[in-house]
Amino acid sequence: MRSSKVFAASIALGLAVAQPAPAATEFIGSIWYPQSHPLDNYGYVEWAKKVEARSNGELKPKIFYGTALLPPQAHLSGLQDGIAQLTHHAGTYTPSDLPEDNVISMLAMGMDDTIATAMAMTDFGLTDAAMQARYKQLGIVFAGAFATPQYILMCKMPIKTVADLKGLKIRTPGAVQADWARSVGAVPVTVPSTEMFTGLEKGQLDCASNAGNDLKTRSLWDVAKHTNMVSLGLYFHGWQYAFNRDFWGDLSPANRRILLDTIAESIPETMIGYLGLTEEVLAEAPQHGVTIHTPDPEVQQSVFDFAASTGKATAVQVGKEKFNLADPAGLVDRFLATYAKWQKLLEGVDRKDAAALAKVFKDNLMSKVDENTYGTN
Repeated sequence: MRSSKVFAASIALGLAVAQPAPAATEFIGSIWYPQSHPLDNYGYVEWAKKVEARSNGELKPKIFYGTALLPPQAHLSGLQDGIAQLTHHAGTYTPSDLPEDNVISMLAMGMDDTIATAMAMTDFGLTDAAMQARYKQLGIVFAGAFATPQYILMCKMPIKTVADLKGLKIRTPGAVQADWARSVGAVPVTVPSTEMFTGLEKGQLDCASNAGNDLKTRSLWDVAKHTNMVSLGLYFHGWQYAFNRDFWGDLSPANRRILLDTIAESIPETMIGYLGLTEEVLAEAPQHGVTIHTPDPEVQQSVFDFAASTGKATAVQVGKEKFNLADPAGLVDRFLATYAKWQKLLEGVDRKDAAALAKVFKDNLMSKVDENTYGTN
């Protein structure tokens, strides 16, 4: 009797040992910045390592950087078509597909808190009914946002007064910055950030508006020797992480939880890295022949005046007249309330402590996202 029990136990153990390990889920991610860019380095390179380790190799992200897989404008369509299962995307490139996102972005010049903005945009994308309806319509699952440091002007010539801006060709990242450029007599030029270097080098651009880290990240300090520190607001269109909806639906709830948790950690790490690199690059820039200019009060005031006179009213008008949204005023009010909520939640939190920021982020948002149902119905 005992020997038969031992035999049965041996058979059971053998069967258990013989069971294959769960098949790894390999998936493709794409982000078009150079790999040294903080949105890539912290947000995708380090995040991908974390995902694979946390899942014990069951999730295996393969990340494509630069334009190796998709051009910047195709990071929504490529996601929808399943060319990639995960992308970063700048909503500027697809305004008709992302009208709510583009309306909210009209508030950018009045915002200055990078970390609170990234968390507020994540909150809004995950929880607002209008945003969720749009993502479902597009066949994607939003999972996390980003925000840049303050955009500044990196130019081929010094900008000292508002008069100096007249007639200059300025690469602008979004509609609101383009409208400001027109208001001071400049000529806004809409090109992807990947084309700033070439535009400046060939004289197609006089200035580029982007975060200061791009002096190094995109080597702009080789072609733009004057940086004016005028604050032109943040950029937070689109998303840092969104998944193809079919891919997301096929994942186990446990693996969805891993993705959500690692994203909750990665967003503050990425924002800290982005802000830190920008500070380092601006400090290093003079060694590369770049003159850093404090903005003339008149130039900065032109931005403040523009933001005050446009802001919410213009966003609502654009939402109504350009995008035909049913309730653009409600959309804007809900986002501003979400932004204020995250500014309050982050009061007193060390903005350079990624773990402390991630705890606030998880406790107040990401841990409340139900991995069993989110993005699956």
